[in-house]
Formats: sequence, C-alpha cells, structure tokens
Amino acid sequence: KVPRRKPSAPTYSQLFGDGSGASSSGSSSSDAVPDSQTSQRVSWSPPPPPQMPPPPPPAAAPQPAPAGAVHPDLCVSSYAPYARYTVEDLLGQPGREGLDVLDPDRPRGTFWFGANNRVSQSVSKTIKGYYDRAFPNWSMTPYHQKWHWSLGITERVKREFVAKAKTRLCNIVFDWKDKWEIYRYEGKLAELTTDVWDGIITYWKLPSSIKKANSCSASRRTKDKDGHLPMFHRTGQKSHAGIRLEALENTGVLPSLSELFKMTHATSDGLFVDPASEKLFRAVATRIEERETQLTQQSPDGLPVTLTTEEVDRIFEEVAPKKKGRTIGIGSVNEVARATSSYTSRRDEENSQMKARLDSQQVRLDSLEDLLDVMVVANPTMQRMLSERRAALGLPVRDPEESDPNRQQPSNPTDYFENI
Repeated sequence: KVPRRKPSAPTYSQLFGDGSGASSSGSSSSDAVPDSQTSQRVSWSPPPPPQMPPPPPPAAAPQPAPAGAVHPDLCVSSYAPYARYTVEDLLGQPGREGLDVLDPDRPRGTFWFGANNRVSQSVSKTIKGYYDRAFPNWSMTPYHQKWHWSLGITERVKREFVAKAKTRLCNIVFDWKDKWEIYRYEGKLAELTTDVWDGIITYWKLPSSIKKANSCSASRRTKDKDGHLPMFHRTGQKSHAGIRLEALENTGVLPSLSELFKMTHATSDGLFVDPASEKLFRAVATRIEERETQLTQQSPDGLPVTLTTEEVDRIFEEVAPKKKGRTIGIGSVNEVARATSSYTSRRDEENSQMKARLDSQQVRLDSLEDLLDVMVVANPTMQRMLSERRAALGLPVRDPEESDPNRQQPSNPTDYFENI
C-alpha cells in the first residue's frame, strides 16, 4: 500500500495570482515549492480578498477668502489658514497657553523686541516667509501664530514689530547683496524665487542704488576728529539690551552702561576692538572717578562714596556721543524699559503713586458709605435694600445706627460731600 503524501504547498501565483488556483506550465522556478516537497497538484481556491474601504474622494482645492475678508493686518495670501481672522480673533483662540509670551515689562519667562534675539530671529523668518516680491527695503513693501500677548498691547506689539522688521529687512537684503557681489547670480538663496532674485539684482544695479550704497559705505569709513573709525562691537546677533538682562538674570545685579560697554566692545582679556571704544570707556571711567572723589570729600564721615548704577549710567550718557538722538555704544538699551537702570526706581514710584490714588479713592468710598447710612437710618425698607445690595457685592454689612446723625455728628456737616 502506497502511503498517502501530503498535498504540496500552494505557490505564490496560486495565492496572489488571478485566483484560478492553477499555475501554467511555464511557471518560473520562484513559484515552485521546495525540492523537499512533492509537486502533486491539489484543488485549492484562494481565500476571498479582504474588503477594503473605498478610497476617500480627492480633497477639494482650498477656496480663497473673498478679497474684502482678508484682514489687512495679516498680509497673507487669501488661501492661507486664518486669512479671515483678525489679530484679536487669533489671540482669543484656545490652546495658545503654550506659546512664548511677549511682555514689555519682561517678567521671567517672557520675551520682548530688542531684549531677546529669539524675537528678532522670528521677525526675520516672518519676513522671509512672505518675501514673494523684490522688496529691497521697508519703504517698498506693502505691509501670529508663534507668539502670544495680552490683547491690550496689540497696537504696541504691531509698532515694535514694524520697527524691528524695518531694521531686519535691511540687514537681510544687505547680507544677500554681499553674497551676490561674491558669487554673482549663483549666490541666490533657496528661499528666494528666481523672479524675486532678478528683481533685487535689478534694483542693486540702478544708478540711484549704487550712489546710495557708496554714500553709506563712505559714511561707515568716516573718521572722527581724532582719526578714529566708527566703533565696533562683539555682540553678534545678540542685542545690547538682551546681554544686559542676561547678566542681571545670571548675577542678580544689573551691570552699568559702562560695564555693558566693556562687555560688548572688549575681549575677555580686556582689549578693546578699536581705539575709539577704548577712548570712550576711559573717558567715562575718569568722569566717574572724579565724581566719586568729589562726593567723598563732601561726605561728613569721610567714607568713600560709590556711585549707584543709575548715577553711572547718567555719566555714561553725558560723555558718550549721540547719533540721531541715540547714545552710541549701548544699542537699544534705552528702548527696553526693563533693561534700564532707572526701571526699578521708576516702577517703585509708579506703584507708590498708584497706592496713594487707591487710598484716596478708598477715603471717598468710605465717606459715601457713611452718607448712605445716614440717609437710610429712618427708612427700614431702604436699610434692608442697602444691606441686601452690600451682601450681594460681598461687602461687610454695616449697622446704620453707627451713622445716626443724632448719635454722632461729623465735625463739619459738609465733610461727606467734600470727600465725595
């Protein structure tokens, strides 16, 4: 009796072919079973293929927002997400708690223009992201989703953004021009289209542009009366205000403008990067020493006097030259409130004024309370209504009898009205 053999395993073509279950005589060797198995054919039907859901219909092309529906503050394509939203709408969207916060007072963990290079880099990325035409400077441009801020400072954020964008745009285009002068047309950056690159090059080749560039270049090489070229700093992309605030956070002490100047214009060995910087620093140091000597001589106890940071800053601003109304050598420090030495004293003064105002208002409110108690002392209905109203507002319930004019008269009958 011949033993029964096991049926051979189905080939790949039988499993995943046309479903007929039989292979043709010309099957390739890759479809055959291994030699250890028999080649006996069996009647076999592949399992039905799994039922797959139909493919989803193709996504409809995004529809542009109507021309009048795109808010002018956004300056985005009508196809862009949130094109119909105002800035106020975006600030009110949920889920923005995790975004970095802009705050001009710079509490810990917040950011502001001029104080953080991170904000400046974000402005640059925004400019490059919408650079769809050849705009070599801000005057030739038409005029949120990364930062969050309080709704009340939206206009201030807008002003600061525009001011920072003007500077950043010029710096960006200046860097592009450097690459063009070295590499010519091949210096085009990947983020620029050919049309934009051609347009900017056309602008650079204009006689008026060449004349302006030569004038600016000559101005940068202009020497002062002592033959010194303009001062250079070592901050790179970091702002002076940001460096000063960073030092405050690391040491707990705000460096003076003189110390900040040395941090940004001298090496770690104390060598200044140019003679003009060293000259200014020594002039300020001499003036500070003279002032401290004068105050020490005038001191009743004869003890040495050390100037405060705010006093040193005033001397620096007196000695340092000005250009277009700004003190040279300290960048935008004076434009960032928290980076100034007068910030703490100014805030203390503002807080004192606010407290005095609140105290004055409290006196007037107390006088009004006394007047109301006197008016309702003989009217139980009014007393009850006034008590209910105070309870609803969470105010302490007062005893009208304490303000009874027959029991306690004010020293001046008109005090109630004068205080109100």
